[in-house]
Amino acid sequence: MKKILLLTFLCLSINSFGLERIFPLTEEDRSLYSKVYEEVQYVLQKNHFNNDISLRKSKIVEKYINQVDSQKTIFTENEIESFSIKPLISPTDEINLAFMLFNYYKERSINLLEHQKSLIELVENEEDLNGTEIVYKNREDLDRFKSYSQIKTYQQNLALSELISIYLKENDLTKAKEKIIKRLNNRKKSLNRISSDEIFSLYINSYTDFYDPHTNYMTPTTQEDWEINLKASLEGIGAILSSEDGITKITRLIPGGPAEKSGLLKVTDKIVGVGKSINDNVVDVRDWRIDEVVKLIRGPKSTVVQLEVLPAASDNEDKGKLIEITRDVVKLEDAAAKKKEIEIKRASRNYNIGVIELPTFYMDFEAYNKNRFDYKSSSRDVKKILRELDESNIDGLVLDLRGNGGGFLFEAYSLAKLFIGRGNVVQVMEANGSLQSLGHNLGQQNYDGPIVILVDKLSASASEILAGVIQDYDRGLVIGSQTFGKGTVQRMIELSHGHLKFTEQKYYRVSGESTQNKGVEPDITIPLVFDDEEIGERSYENSLPYNHIDPIFYRSFNNVENVDLLKTTSSNRTDSNEMSIYINSQQEFYEIEKNSNEVPINLEIRKIMKLAREEKILKMENKFRKSLNLDPFVTYDEFVNSDPEEISELREGIVLKEAAEILVDSIQLKEAPSRLSFGILNQ
Repeated sequence: MKKILLLTFLCLSINSFGLERIFPLTEEDRSLYSKVYEEVQYVLQKNHFNNDISLRKSKIVEKYINQVDSQKTIFTENEIESFSIKPLISPTDEINLAFMLFNYYKERSINLLEHQKSLIELVENEEDLNGTEIVYKNREDLDRFKSYSQIKTYQQNLALSELISIYLKENDLTKAKEKIIKRLNNRKKSLNRISSDEIFSLYINSYTDFYDPHTNYMTPTTQEDWEINLKASLEGIGAILSSEDGITKITRLIPGGPAEKSGLLKVTDKIVGVGKSINDNVVDVRDWRIDEVVKLIRGPKSTVVQLEVLPAASDNEDKGKLIEITRDVVKLEDAAAKKKEIEIKRASRNYNIGVIELPTFYMDFEAYNKNRFDYKSSSRDVKKILRELDESNIDGLVLDLRGNGGGFLFEAYSLAKLFIGRGNVVQVMEANGSLQSLGHNLGQQNYDGPIVILVDKLSASASEILAGVIQDYDRGLVIGSQTFGKGTVQRMIELSHGHLKFTEQKYYRVSGESTQNKGVEPDITIPLVFDDEEIGERSYENSLPYNHIDPIFYRSFNNVENVDLLKTTSSNRTDSNEMSIYINSQQEFYEIEKNSNEVPINLEIRKIMKLAREEKILKMENKFRKSLNLDPFVTYDEFVNSDPEEISELREGIVLKEAAEILVDSIQLKEAPSRLSFGILNQ
């Protein structure tokens, strides 16, 4: 068993590592960071929802080390154990330790990078790439190495493995060597450009993360980027990015933004290449700093950026799909509610189903504060759409909240009122335990017909409040997949340097159920291609737990009946659908990818693995295309170079159609209850 930081307070033994200096840090910076750290501690201990947390400083240091060296390929077990005992009495002591540790991490990393470059230069032919060792895609759950020689050998194998991956893609050893050396140089440059603010932020967030994943410190630079994303005021693609092990990932798509509207990008997709304009070469951005990737993607309105994109489950060295997105400013109207109508044909009659797509809970707050009568909001727009759909004589309504990450709380209960009228909508608990209910005396019911709420794993916060209300009141069915599980509210405050975002409230449904961590469980599940471990509050370490409190008064509309029969009918319909088979096989593929952690350092074996993997992907895609009566792809390259937007729209449409089918099933049961005794639907 590893013995990492078992002592109460630890400090780096300068003599053991030969560090006579701390990462360039002025006394002024040291004093400022100490002050900010004290401010953060005070705010969280007084105001955070989980303010009774008790932390040993050794735990903070341990998390910091595991964040700095997440793959456990820099610090050895013995080196960590060689930390000398020295009480960390003050924030200054902790900050000194954090910077000394990072200095050591940086110097060793650079030495190892130079060693990797020397090794790559020695590779002359394919015979040099047929070793017997293995590396791991992810070492987070493995023990640390016991010696530096083990680390050096492993880093050597990592470089060879990466070279093999690039060679399999480029089919040119010289080009592959040039590319990997360029990447290694980029990693070195990134290390040299890390600022003291970034190091301090990494350490202090090792502390804040113990409270919950939505509590974090923002440097002045990260705060500026956060505000840009919040306001969507800078031309770009409308996507929030994060970095994981040197790979840029899509964390969120801004509703109404160019990326979301294009349908070309999905949450958890990886961006591995960027062409700043349509005429520029696509630059490999693996191992780039996240801020540098963002700067490359941003640009003037109406210009085109090229992106090389890999799906979430892809190997990081796979050949990605090259897509083009036109930069733009996200406007409120682009994220506004939209309507359409779907006709569901049954033997007895055709049903006209209205659909409202709501990408976010929005409000023109500036216009509202100016008392403008025509201010835009999601509830006002949906109310208008409901009147229009009523004129079309719809038989039922699907409210599509897929991908809706939330927004204004006021809009959540204003929207709920359109469907339930008067009544409680949500309970909000403060950090001090005080509780209030919202929405009781507001609004009137504007739509009393059959309704289905369609959700997925990206439906969060306000979406979960609305879906929970509809479910608790028995007003309609919730369909799709288990939602994200974010049932908390954050507040932002300014510090002496930077800002602190922290959790101060928690939502509860009228039934007393929390949406936190658990989300909203649908009445009927439609299988989707998302991994529970990848998306959702449940995937975060230290997320606040699910719990429940006493319910408050709410009535039942008694609109939901015979859910088991509806489930069976839907299952019978989707089981015979190739889409369901495709989803199941893709989920299996994801599981295989996730569990295949070992990578051989052998070119011939990797060639076989690559072909087998491509064949599997091609088979899955063609199975889906067959269900849509589309011609199959002949080769894997043909699939890679295909237009992803068309297929994406088809997938989304299939899920929406099934939601409408379920709604019609429920309408039929209301119209002819006698059909239940025979289990007759879809006629």
